[in-house]
Amino acid sequence: MKKLIFILLISFNLSAQTIPQDKMLHFSGCYIVSATTTTIASHYLPKKKAFWVGVSVGTAVGLAKEIWDINHGNPEWGDLGADVIGAFAGSITITYRF
Repeated sequence: MKKLIFILLISFNLSAQTIPQDKMLHFSGCYIVSATTTTIASHYLPKKKAFWVGVSVGTAVGLAKEIWDINHGNPEWGDLGADVIGAFAGSITITYRF
């Protein structure tokens, strides 16, 4: 039985799903914009407002990029989703110390 389980385990391809580089670039770009904005805003605003300012600016930058892509590239909903997730992640990282 142990041999059968071993053979089954090595016969399956257990690779993880890959994330396209384009989505990682959208995520990381909005992460950096949001984290920077949240850091600057936290010097002037309460934490909660600084968080939402950072998310809003990061999302606005991503949305502007997708609007620009309408005429000059290939706009995708997945890119906008990566932008929003990156904006939230950037603000969360700055606002809440882990």
